[in-house]
Amino acid sequence: MGVLVFYDLPVVSPEQRLAAVRFHKFLLADGFERMHYSIYARYCGSMERAATYERRVEQALPAVGHVNLLKLTDRQMVGMRKWIRGNYRAPENAEFVPPAQYQLF
Repeated sequence: MGVLVFYDLPVVSPEQRLAAVRFHKFLLADGFERMHYSIYARYCGSMERAATYERRVEQALPAVGHVNLLKLTDRQMVGMRKWIRGNYRAPENAEFVPPAQYQLF
């Protein structure tokens, strides 16, 4: 079971920027891997653990903004494809690397 969190948070005021940075840091501290600028993924292993992380994300939501959470089965996660072309340099922590036991699939 995997969880994707993707968001669009306003960063106009200093308070909004601080809230966005705090949410970003919360996701990283909670074990999410950055896949793209505002897309994070975490492998959970079961529906119960995915529900736990869903509650944790909900508790950490900023006061303003748009946050989505999508739960994916192992089969759906295996179907994910990623292409990087040209002289593109990915930002640090951008690559989602599943746990070793997940790589068996």
